[in-house]
Amino acid sequence: MSQFEAVSDDDGGAERRTSDGAALPGAGRAVQSWQGAAPGAELAAKLAAMAAGSDGDGLAELNDFDLVEFTAAAQRMASWAHFLAASSAGELARRESMQPSVAEAMSTSLTPERVAGDEIALRLGWTSQAGQKLVREGCEYDGALAATGEALREGRIDPGKARAIAGALEEVPPMLAVGAQDLVLPRAPRRTATQLGNDVRSAIVELDPAEAAARSERARAKRCVSTPRALPDGMAGLWYRARAVDVQATYEAIDSAARAARRAGDSRTLDQLRADLLAQRVLHDSRCTDPNTNLPRGPGSVCRTAVRVDLRVLVPLSTLIGTDDEPGYLDEYGVIDPETARALAKGGTWRRLVTDPASGTVLDVGRTRYTPPADLAEHVRHRDRTCVRPGCNASAWKSELDHTIAFHTNSAPGGSTSAGNLGPLSKGCHQLKTHANFKLKQLTPGRFRWTTPTGHVYDHQAGPPLRSAGNTDHIHVMRQQLLEQYAPDPPTEPPECDHDPGPPPF
Repeated sequence: MSQFEAVSDDDGGAERRTSDGAALPGAGRAVQSWQGAAPGAELAAKLAAMAAGSDGDGLAELNDFDLVEFTAAAQRMASWAHFLAASSAGELARRESMQPSVAEAMSTSLTPERVAGDEIALRLGWTSQAGQKLVREGCEYDGALAATGEALREGRIDPGKARAIAGALEEVPPMLAVGAQDLVLPRAPRRTATQLGNDVRSAIVELDPAEAAARSERARAKRCVSTPRALPDGMAGLWYRARAVDVQATYEAIDSAARAARRAGDSRTLDQLRADLLAQRVLHDSRCTDPNTNLPRGPGSVCRTAVRVDLRVLVPLSTLIGTDDEPGYLDEYGVIDPETARALAKGGTWRRLVTDPASGTVLDVGRTRYTPPADLAEHVRHRDRTCVRPGCNASAWKSELDHTIAFHTNSAPGGSTSAGNLGPLSKGCHQLKTHANFKLKQLTPGRFRWTTPTGHVYDHQAGPPLRSAGNTDHIHVMRQQLLEQYAPDPPTEPPECDHDPGPPPF
């Protein structure tokens, strides 16, 4: 029986060969038609026909090797499509509608790339950062990173690898960027995105050590800790950006303490200990350590807090008193399960908010001066919870309260300072509304409509996303079905013997 192996070709594909190097016979004509084919409309049609089973049983008729090749061909298509999207987004940034005035750009840091990025983000349901990143890619592929764009268009690298190159070459002088690409692109098809980013950084140091040192110094100014990123099951994550030596030293210090705790008999895993130690050292004082071992206490221990932390937790009254299990809401995280909401609410400082039981929306009260009084400001922020631009998750408490219709003055009529004319906008989104021709209306209190410079229209409804969508009945039905599914089986009687066992043997 002939043996075969996959032999890499120049563009990252593979072809089947026998052990003596001959092409393996028996490859289907459909497979041969896409294997190694350049991405484009013709390849897309062939892949779609194969997947739909137009010429047979579809993907089920492919052998294991050919399924891998089909996947690779589909990924080349994804690379090609991403290049088209980035190129289009980059072209949008050059259009007149995306250009803020020179004065506005200088005073607000608005750029055509940023305006176009927000336009794209609203259309695709992305964050502003993701939209701006796509626009930036498109602009770079039409400039210093043309070679990277070409490799993406041809399917030799995927979008993740292209972004790794672009990210590592951000703000690098054009000549150095071109030289670094020439070094890393030949072997890019067989490198992971992480390896490729490391390759680019190494190339910069090799080609221009002085520039690498200068970049390192400039990068130190961007050290930061990110805002929390929500994760499933009530968890969240942080990104800590600092000098590599400081980050590594921080990790080694926490890791060493965690390993010491394990050696002393702590039952927690190393991952759990490292997380608990980090929280202890940031939030608590020395009383959080066991006085006998000087090691961190378990997560259930009571420790005096060294810093004051305000957490805003919205809990329906019915959930708090235990008559219902509606979810709660944690500011800057989102929906949390009722058990966690009740636990977080214990011992907190309470503020009463009257809400509409049907939608969960905070009911309105009006004011008529420019600076909203504290109770009105709190009302609007609790009502909307986040910035009211679709896709922006900036906390309402860290956003600016914007008059949807500019406030009236003695010389000109305008909007009032009232719940129906106020909404939280992050600083960046506020700049878009004020300086970049993004139009905003508040149709009813808490319901906003955006019109972008290109004429696209998007609505944003404040309040709990599930209940305000009219899904209350569906939620209750699904809960009942889940309760029934996971309910324990009723006890059963032991089965009767189907034969006479006879008298006992004693």
